[in-house]
Amino acid sequence: MKKILMLQPLRVYRRWPMPDDFTGLLGNSPTLAFAQLRGTLRNYESEFMDGLAGNFTLGELTRRAQSADVVMLNAHSSIGALNVEFNLRHILDTAPGKPVILGGHHATAYDFEWLGRGAHFVVRNEGEETIDELMAAIEKGGPYGGIAGLSWRDAERNFHRNPARPLISDLDSLPMPDWKIYDPSLYYLPLAIPGYSTTAETSRGCMHRCRFCAASEMWGHTQRFKSPERVLEELRAVRKLGFTKIWFSDDNFGAEPERYTKIYEGMIRENLGLRFASFLRCDTVTRSPETMKLAYRAGMRGALLGIESPVNRILKDFAKANDHETTVKAVEVLRGAGIFIAGFMIVGYLDETQAETEATFRAADELTDYPIISIFEPRMGTADFTRATAKLDLPGGDMFYHNTVKFIPSKASTINDYRDFYRGYMTSPKQLRKALFGTPVQRDWYRTLYLNMAKSVLSVTPTKAAHPWEMVRAIYR
Repeated sequence: MKKILMLQPLRVYRRWPMPDDFTGLLGNSPTLAFAQLRGTLRNYESEFMDGLAGNFTLGELTRRAQSADVVMLNAHSSIGALNVEFNLRHILDTAPGKPVILGGHHATAYDFEWLGRGAHFVVRNEGEETIDELMAAIEKGGPYGGIAGLSWRDAERNFHRNPARPLISDLDSLPMPDWKIYDPSLYYLPLAIPGYSTTAETSRGCMHRCRFCAASEMWGHTQRFKSPERVLEELRAVRKLGFTKIWFSDDNFGAEPERYTKIYEGMIRENLGLRFASFLRCDTVTRSPETMKLAYRAGMRGALLGIESPVNRILKDFAKANDHETTVKAVEVLRGAGIFIAGFMIVGYLDETQAETEATFRAADELTDYPIISIFEPRMGTADFTRATAKLDLPGGDMFYHNTVKFIPSKASTINDYRDFYRGYMTSPKQLRKALFGTPVQRDWYRTLYLNMAKSVLSVTPTKAAHPWEMVRAIYR
């Protein structure tokens, strides 16, 4: 058993113009997970299909699944859960008998549900050590009961959840990711430099306790770091492969300024010529403004800034650990450094008033170069899911599938406010001026967005415009 098909699920359905797809029009970068897994499983032949970026057919998926010995499938979030299920069912129907392994945040939260939908194994949380042991066990036909971090079903369809695996304490001990698994031509980030994009990491996890966040819960509110030397080694490898733009996938990038100063200084000293973007917290920015200037010199051109809300009461309810005054200061620091701000904001929160929702929309243009506004949805494994459940204020079911039409019953009008905001925002002369006369990143960002919007509009059919929730109803009738 030597051949593995690693799969980012094909888009069996497309949900334009749903909110999360709108943000997806800005560009893309591959998940780091499969590069890391390929680096771990070097004794196996691995190929990768990125169904979110490539234009693959179901026929090609069938051929590749049939020729593989094992299929690994990424179930990252409820946003793509229906696509994952369609891919899973297709593989089970057309390549029967092939072990199917799921991993990712969503698979970790819903391990037994995925086993019930046909997956043979679910690798929970970090996968490197678990997958290595699992592949060896599959080759021998088992046993599986002693593999920590694994959920699995036996021949009688009994489900088993093995004990959790401790988090990897030394990230430098991991094998180097193998970025050669990716087709560079599929990935583009609007960071005002020619070339292809890929993904890297400097840390894993987040020590904060924002109530809406599933990622920090999954990592047990801990954060572990790669050494600056290891990060620079990986960046050299990425640059040697021809990538020029990096998305750092850390949940809490920049959390230790002294550590990141060494990374930025190394990037400058070695003249790597990379441009990069990352998630940032506002209090991370304000803690060390000089570090942000150094980050710009090293190549930072975009910050996906966790603003969330301009209302201090809401920030406190989020357990965000900073206030609006910190947000304003962070925006000043980043703008002073020349870094493009894509601001994450949330509307329609549990007890949010209409006035507070409107305040968030008003603040979006003031605080960002581009706002990425999400409509609040309680995710399994978060404190807010527990709170929403207690209030009977859930969209229905348990949010296994993403549902932006019937999200929070008490905030049903927010979807209309959301659409009205973006219609006005994207047709505003102010944003059009950014596309024509803004900074290099502003021009790249908005031109990419407007071009992809035009392509998306021209490609719309009734089937593509149908919301996936209706497709779920059809499946289970």
